[in-house]
Amino acid sequence: MNWMRLNQRWLFYHHCSLLKQTYNLTTKRFRYKPKWATHEKRLTNCHQALGHFDAFYKPVYKYDWPSIRVSLLSLPKHCAAVNYYGNCRKTEEKLLDLGTSDFLLNADLSVEDQLKSEALQENTEIDGQEKDSLPSNPSNDYHDDSLNNHTNLSGEILQESQYADDDLNVFVPTEKVYSEKDQLLREEMSLNSFESRDISFEMLPAETLNYQQDLKTFVFPSGVVSKFPSPKSYNGVLGYYLMDAASILPVLALDVQPTDKVLDLCAAPGGKSYLILQSLRFYEGGKLHCNDSAQARLSRLRSVLKLYFPQDVVQQITVTKMDGTSVFPTAYNKVLVDVPCNSDRHVVTEDENNLFKISRTRERLDLVHLQKNLLISAIKSCLPGGTIVYSTCTLSPAQNDGVIQAVAEELWETSEMEVAVQDLSNIRHALSHTFKFYDKSRYGLTVLPTLLNNFGPSYVAKLRRMK
Repeated sequence: MNWMRLNQRWLFYHHCSLLKQTYNLTTKRFRYKPKWATHEKRLTNCHQALGHFDAFYKPVYKYDWPSIRVSLLSLPKHCAAVNYYGNCRKTEEKLLDLGTSDFLLNADLSVEDQLKSEALQENTEIDGQEKDSLPSNPSNDYHDDSLNNHTNLSGEILQESQYADDDLNVFVPTEKVYSEKDQLLREEMSLNSFESRDISFEMLPAETLNYQQDLKTFVFPSGVVSKFPSPKSYNGVLGYYLMDAASILPVLALDVQPTDKVLDLCAAPGGKSYLILQSLRFYEGGKLHCNDSAQARLSRLRSVLKLYFPQDVVQQITVTKMDGTSVFPTAYNKVLVDVPCNSDRHVVTEDENNLFKISRTRERLDLVHLQKNLLISAIKSCLPGGTIVYSTCTLSPAQNDGVIQAVAEELWETSEMEVAVQDLSNIRHALSHTFKFYDKSRYGLTVLPTLLNNFGPSYVAKLRRMK
């Protein structure tokens, strides 16, 4: 009897001990210091990028930002650019059977009426009022609430009060020491706070939209997100190339003619070179020089050329691996510089090769400087009277209008070269049924992604070298 009682008592205490151990483990699991937690979920590179855009894009695009944000995270919409060197008629018939239409053909039917309507509207405005594309007080458009929210390098949103004592314009005593992380954050704030300034920049009027009929681009109707099937081979080359329809705009602005001498300064992976070759004719004296600084990207470019063009055409294309900021001969009347940028859509959806990876912070902060040098190199390689087109795939005002402004200021101070900005309102009006354009871009066109037509983001500016 005593043995049974002792056994029961032992079992009772043993059970209580197990309960206590379980309780301690449970409470410890949910009561930890963050720096000790090994199971705490870390922010991905995509979250870092999205936090950055929320901080720096929302104050610029205001009420459009929620729609842009959702569109960037949604499935993008593509365009099929028909290959001139394949069986064009058969390819077009198959694309039409899918329910697509050529958006450039539709634009060509209405562009003249749109330009006349715009000219009439401008003539009736009050004297002295600026065009919609040139805001009367551009600095306010870019700076309204632009410093209300900021993001740190981990993607967290910091409120304005945290920066009240850290204004970039306040004198900082020399004895004040900042960590490397703080220095990078301050530099990021400075680079992304673009302020538009009035500079002596000649603005050339818009020209009539004049593109080669060989450029045929098919898209699904607004609101349709169907996918294109893989292209079939005709005459040994693929019938069409799939790309973002907004990528058509830089080549459309370049206005390639059969006899042009064209330099594609940052050509890889090859989509815009493909479009240029739809209009260029080597047998009429046209020339194309494709350049890129990365061997892996050049391999992709060569693959595109091999799949889409006959061998005799590929052999006449000059392909070089050079730093885009190097000195190129002044021998081209058309130069396209599609610069490396934030690549907004990629960085919010793909963690791999993401520019917002912490280890790539310095590379990302150096982008604006690189873009400026690439554009200056493009201008130097262009003959006087020729055309330079600058393009990106980001919404960053600093990397878009900001680079155009910085280049104009540097050329004014350090060089005798003169450039003028070509108004692109002809393209904006002609393609307003396909793209949504930001109405406060000062020097170029900015395509805003939307759920109905999820193209872009894209920026394109057209310069003309005067001397």
